[in-house]
Amino acid sequence: MTQAIRDYSTFLWRCARIAFIGDWRYYTWMGVLTVFCLLGLNAYCKQFVDGLIVTGMTDEVSWGVYIANFTFLVGVAAAAVMMVIPVYIYDNEELHDLVIFGELLAVAAIVMCLAFVTVDLGRPDRFWHLIPGLGQLNFPASMLSWDVIVLNGYLLLNVHICGYLIYCRYQKRKPAKWFYIPFVFLAIVWAISIHTVTAFLYVGLGGRPFWNASIVGPRFLASAFTAGPALIILALQVIRRVTASGPASDLAGGADAGGRTGRAATLADLDLLARVLPELAAVSLADRQRALDGATVLEVVPGEVLLRQGTLSPHMFFVLSGRVVVKKEESGRARITRTAGPGDQFGEVSALHGTAREATAIAEEPSLLLRLPKDSLKVLLETKALDYIVHFRMTERLMITDRSLLILRGIVQVSMIINVFLLICEVFKEFYSGTTHSASAKYLFVGLHGHHALVPWIWTAIIFNVIAMIILVLPISRSLKWLDVACVLSIIGIWIEKGMGLVIPGFTPTPLGALVEYTPSLNETLVCLGIWALGLLCYTIFLRMTVPILQGRMTKANESLSVEAT
Repeated sequence: MTQAIRDYSTFLWRCARIAFIGDWRYYTWMGVLTVFCLLGLNAYCKQFVDGLIVTGMTDEVSWGVYIANFTFLVGVAAAAVMMVIPVYIYDNEELHDLVIFGELLAVAAIVMCLAFVTVDLGRPDRFWHLIPGLGQLNFPASMLSWDVIVLNGYLLLNVHICGYLIYCRYQKRKPAKWFYIPFVFLAIVWAISIHTVTAFLYVGLGGRPFWNASIVGPRFLASAFTAGPALIILALQVIRRVTASGPASDLAGGADAGGRTGRAATLADLDLLARVLPELAAVSLADRQRALDGATVLEVVPGEVLLRQGTLSPHMFFVLSGRVVVKKEESGRARITRTAGPGDQFGEVSALHGTAREATAIAEEPSLLLRLPKDSLKVLLETKALDYIVHFRMTERLMITDRSLLILRGIVQVSMIINVFLLICEVFKEFYSGTTHSASAKYLFVGLHGHHALVPWIWTAIIFNVIAMIILVLPISRSLKWLDVACVLSIIGIWIEKGMGLVIPGFTPTPLGALVEYTPSLNETLVCLGIWALGLLCYTIFLRMTVPILQGRMTKANESLSVEAT
């Protein structure tokens, strides 16, 4: 127990240290976000002292841009389930490496949600009244109590899942399914519930006819499953870009050691491998002798190319000492997908299946490598313990492929069509009936009695959503450039539709018929920018900690390595 606590403390310390290390782009980005966080904090301090009078909200319009952002971000958080479902239910390998990024985005989004709720409270110090045991949660009668439970529960679920999987990758051991798979399936249901409960907060207000429709829940989910994956698509491309180590042309340089003749491997070399790969001890002496047929040992220097992407070879490698970096050419850039240290292997997939190499392997430091032909590897894999660990390590890589982005594109495509269809259904219901309850919809779409502040907003959202839908259903969206355009339009359009286009019209006109228009104040806007900066700051830190671990550059085995080297 003491050793486990010490190991976990070391893990947390290394993660904390690496969050403060990066290149000039990283420091510039973090500096800009910090400035906006401080501006937002200063604006909130003014609001805390003076009250909500410094915002644009009034007694008539008591929800504003704070709740608008909250509603949008709950959808972003719920959208992480659209990556979890293909991976854990349909066993999609393309998204297997990326699901953690979606769950980390959900954590950052929930943090922002809780922050927006906090700043919307006129007296946040009275929040303790909702804490069970200290105050009166009023569960299950109050929808607010449901929202408190589902938001905080979803946050804890994602923190547990992400934290456990990342720590297991850091330790290079297979995670225990019983310790996280049940929570994954619980999180799928919980993700749907957080946005459904948010929709019920609106639907349950009978005195606000604009929200009092059963279609609000499905609309929330459709828009969430559009904007969330769209945001993940953009985030993954940024991650792929900033984690690239250089142009793809860099992979063409350096000496090629893949065809070099090395000395014949001996039992002593397998004994050396067994010191860093304990599972090899389960292989019998006879099988070790058989595996040595055709096996060689190579001593390589930094920069030597061991495997080249796109080539065929019947050999794979085990690292006896040193470190090898595996890089994949994607979209004109070379990106590290994994790092192999002592006891790790690479090249086994293409060797076993006779397919072209998926990446290029380059020695990062002086290394001693055991090169095995395919038949020798099959002999070793006859031992269950070694077969288990080798096949587990086959999945240890960081792959952000165009194909995985196009899988998410399919999710955005279908969800956007449903979202636009449900919007049309809602508009038909409001305008065809022509009752007095459609006054809020008229104010939103065409203006009412000379008040038309939201008309440009909602029509901008509709135009953006329709253009995004057209791009997504056309083959041109298979091009990442056009897909990015569709994603940006979708995010902006849905933010307006679920923000200013949903919250404000519900209060206008009031139940007494008064028309009071709402405009966010400068102080309110700065608080919003500060919270968005806080969320992006958190997500950036999460990624800075996670990417080196997923690449295999920061592991328990290299704890003595300086953080800067990762």
